[in-house]
Amino acid sequence: MKKISVLLLCLVLVSQAVFGIQIGDDMNAAGSCDFIDTVSWQGEYDVIVVGYGGAGAVASISAADKGARVLLVEKAPKGQEGGNTRYAGQAVLGLEEKDIEKGTEYFKSIRGKYLSPSDSVINAYLTSASKSYDWLMSIGAESVAVFPFSEYDYDGGEVMKAMLVDGEMWTSSLYRTLQEAVEERKDKIEVWYESPGVGLIQDPETKIIHGVKVENNGNVINVRARNGVVLCTGGFENNQQMIQDYLNLPYGYSKAARYNTGDGIKMAMEVGANLWHMSNTAGPDLNVLNPETGTTFAYAIQGENDLLSTGFATQNVIFVGSDGTRFTDESTLPNHGYVNFHGSWNKQNLSLPAYAIFDETARLSQKVYASWSDNNKEEIDKGIIIKARTIEELAKKIGVDEANLKKQVTEYNRYCYNKMDPIFGRKKETLKSIKTGPYYAMELVPSFTNTQGGPQRNENGEVIDLRGNVIPHLYSAGELGSMFSSIYQGTGNLGECVAFGRISGENAASKKNDVSLDSVMDGKLPTKATWKEIGEIAVGNEEYIGTDRGIGGPLKVKVAMDGPSIKSVEVVYHNETRGVSQKAITTITNSIVKNQTADVDVVSGSTVTSRGLINAVKDALKQTGR
Repeated sequence: MKKISVLLLCLVLVSQAVFGIQIGDDMNAAGSCDFIDTVSWQGEYDVIVVGYGGAGAVASISAADKGARVLLVEKAPKGQEGGNTRYAGQAVLGLEEKDIEKGTEYFKSIRGKYLSPSDSVINAYLTSASKSYDWLMSIGAESVAVFPFSEYDYDGGEVMKAMLVDGEMWTSSLYRTLQEAVEERKDKIEVWYESPGVGLIQDPETKIIHGVKVENNGNVINVRARNGVVLCTGGFENNQQMIQDYLNLPYGYSKAARYNTGDGIKMAMEVGANLWHMSNTAGPDLNVLNPETGTTFAYAIQGENDLLSTGFATQNVIFVGSDGTRFTDESTLPNHGYVNFHGSWNKQNLSLPAYAIFDETARLSQKVYASWSDNNKEEIDKGIIIKARTIEELAKKIGVDEANLKKQVTEYNRYCYNKMDPIFGRKKETLKSIKTGPYYAMELVPSFTNTQGGPQRNENGEVIDLRGNVIPHLYSAGELGSMFSSIYQGTGNLGECVAFGRISGENAASKKNDVSLDSVMDGKLPTKATWKEIGEIAVGNEEYIGTDRGIGGPLKVKVAMDGPSIKSVEVVYHNETRGVSQKAITTITNSIVKNQTADVDVVSGSTVTSRGLINAVKDALKQTGR
């Protein structure tokens, strides 16, 4: 029956060409009839979403709620999905509907002299964002805290809001809510892990995107999307070549995401997408690289101690570049990489390699990062912190000019004595001299919250080609082709995930009349992806399994009892951050056994991991009757 329908449609096309008969869009479905039949299809869905971060989750939920059958494909192993959204501060941009006009004024000021995004894209974003509170509540958020937040002192900023699911920051509360909503729709949303999208399937004549090439276990699976594909693969923070090509930096690192290698950008380029905002990032600022993850240890050390920064750089610390001299104000954290330069917001200037130079007083004053050891001692033993008896010896160890570094420290100490930094304007209360040996250095690297560039999208979430035309059936959301062209409003990217995730997901789900809707899988068994799942955990006598969620998703513990006593606690499955979570795992499990209760203190710097472990143990203990 399908072949007969396709032949009839093709005959109509021929009639149109020969006799000049005009037909409606519903008849244009024949335009891809020959092409569809040339593809060896191995699966079929209404919508395919590529990338299971915040934007991908929102797009999948929105498409499913419009009645679409959705395939959500993810590059990461199960338990490591989530992109930047899992690790971000969790605040989502919002505003009230009555304030859209004022919000538009604010966003135009953020855009400045740049030509994009267009007014229509700004309006679409803010209109959708004005409904994000109700949407978050509708998908299962128990509560959403709302408070005023604008990053820049521009007119209209007073109406901007930040929204926190359950009022929690840095706890993955937003992503947890999105993930639970995806799982609740498992009859409509199928998730494949370890299955990156590696290409789009496009009709070369009509330019319609008909599906996605998905790689799984070394094989490429051709999966058709009847109505649309939504690219939500994030940026390119984990791709050093793209960082060099587009950001004019020799290297740079993500603060969180581990799988954002620009895949969606390359897929979009291959089908003719126009790129925008490729040189823009939320960053860089300077951090210490975690050698176990290839990402930084936390958000920031520059600037004063607050929700974003540990404030370590405001101790007896200076940042120096490759020549051993200072190049920035250590007491001020840039606005997502931007600093005020004579009234213009420019990227922070960097000298690389860069180092934090500090003394014994600073080392003992606080942990560099909350997850680090007391007095930062273990980090010295690991070689993350370099130690020397003198400034000259320290300069030699890190490879900077000895005379320059000694002169710089002497000069900086004079600023501290005078309580004024005439070069960079460091806050006087943070001017603390470097004079108590031994002395220390840490290499600092450029780090990003995220990149902003990617395929250009319009107000409908549709991807635009090099000539300004829509690429049919292709959509995007999130930081992949973010609308931010210059300075960035904090909460804006998660706001964009929620706002454009809904726009793109809903539009992708709408039935299209320019393709045949006949199934390509009649009489064929679909190919399904496979990936590593949590294996069955063996339990012995008086052993119990407890579960909960950490920052990395599900975690499981095995609690062994000896009568009424807790004999041992073993973490048998987790995806918590390497180099950060181990301290919490060891401390929490040992503390529970020692104190014979799960009511123990959380570990600073690993609050979410600590809570997950504690709750998992409590879940296991419930099974004992305790």
